[in-house]
Amino acid sequence: MWLIEMAPNYQNTNRRGAEQRIDQAHQSIVMLGNALDEFDIGFVRLNVKTTQLRDANASFARMLGRDLETLRERPLSRLVESVFASAFEVVVQGIGMGAADRVVREFPMVHLDGALIWLRFTFVGDHDGSSPIEFASATVIDVSPTKNLEEELRLTNERFESAQANSRVGSWEWVEGEPVAWWSTQLYKLHNIDPASGPVAFDEFIEVVDPVDREKILDVNRPPFHPGDVRRFEFASNPAHGPRRHFSATVWLTEVDGKIVRRGTTQDVTRQVELLSALVKSENQYREIVVNNTEGNAVLNLDGKILQVDENFASMLGRQSETLNGLNICELAEAESAELIDQRMLHRNHSEAHEVRITHADGHLVWLLLTCSPLANDSDQFVGIQARALDITHRKHLELLTKRAAKAKARLRRLTNREREVLQQIVEGSMNKVIANRLDISEKTVERHRSNLMKKLNAQSVAELVKISLTAEIMSA
Repeated sequence: MWLIEMAPNYQNTNRRGAEQRIDQAHQSIVMLGNALDEFDIGFVRLNVKTTQLRDANASFARMLGRDLETLRERPLSRLVESVFASAFEVVVQGIGMGAADRVVREFPMVHLDGALIWLRFTFVGDHDGSSPIEFASATVIDVSPTKNLEEELRLTNERFESAQANSRVGSWEWVEGEPVAWWSTQLYKLHNIDPASGPVAFDEFIEVVDPVDREKILDVNRPPFHPGDVRRFEFASNPAHGPRRHFSATVWLTEVDGKIVRRGTTQDVTRQVELLSALVKSENQYREIVVNNTEGNAVLNLDGKILQVDENFASMLGRQSETLNGLNICELAEAESAELIDQRMLHRNHSEAHEVRITHADGHLVWLLLTCSPLANDSDQFVGIQARALDITHRKHLELLTKRAAKAKARLRRLTNREREVLQQIVEGSMNKVIANRLDISEKTVERHRSNLMKKLNAQSVAELVKISLTAEIMSA
């Protein structure tokens, strides 16, 4: 009789416990979404069968130009551009079936205004290893500026059309005390050495390296050697041996049978180096566009008052041209830019070009490459100042993201290979027990790696670790 009476209470207790665990999990998801908002990184959680959106943060809603509440419970696949909608569903359903622990894909999404924006989703399944996967979570990054920049580079520099589509990677292994190292076939090809010539001695390898970089490689290969160390460096090929190539190398130190073994990979990063060079060139191209193909025009007096403005100039600021007439451009600029315009750009006798920040109609600041030149009439009389502008906001935002990502990536270089593996699991939301099982190590070892991660990355919480990792991921985009 007692068992019959207690059974409903026991079930209710289990139900309340489950609801509390679900509530705690939801709070963690909300906290993660809020943390990612600080870096303008989106976050979503959706049903793997229907792609119905269960949770999202404000950054994701802003990417789509939509209100957060209108997105909840809506199948996310319906916001994917129709051609890619089925592929989106396949990826999400694959997460549900456990096809992969982590999937990174880019999809074009429909903005509220009808425009297409490209978003990169990093999907992981929400599961504890014992129950079926019902939901998938994903971080979301807007890669539209990168897509646009790639297209601009393609149009302005045809030589990038023939650049290699994928980086080439070679591997090698060098056992302590051995005179030569083992090289993969691809590594021979990267350095233009015939594999039939046999194993390559260190002195022979140094000969194919740019003399400027040789000391750097010698330092990396000097003792002391400690198992677990990870050493990274970059170098270029010897221009005397053919076209100059750029390489990025990583060396892992392990101990096998009492001997230190150096294992490494070498990646051809020539394309990336050339792209960075192209970015510098694009800066000059932007300036030339302002001079030769003006995007927006305005006429100012010597005090900065706007006398006349065209629609292109006004649209950059989200306004109608007639609403700008009579306003002072310095009053529309943020303080530092206003001072720059007032002191250096409003002159009768010479031209000045600077990057300035002007207030948009909705309150945010836009970056303009602004050129101010004296304007004369047919009688060569000064009548005002011609201001020509090009909107460079997207490029400036990309530069800022790149700088942040570079700093985060530099911090991650301090980590050992195992610490990187643990960090990746933490980013995916795995608990210590799950991490230990996946990496075949003890929970205490996982805890020690967590502690080392916090110290090396100067992080105060798991959320900060996630921020650093995801910020660095932008650099790899």
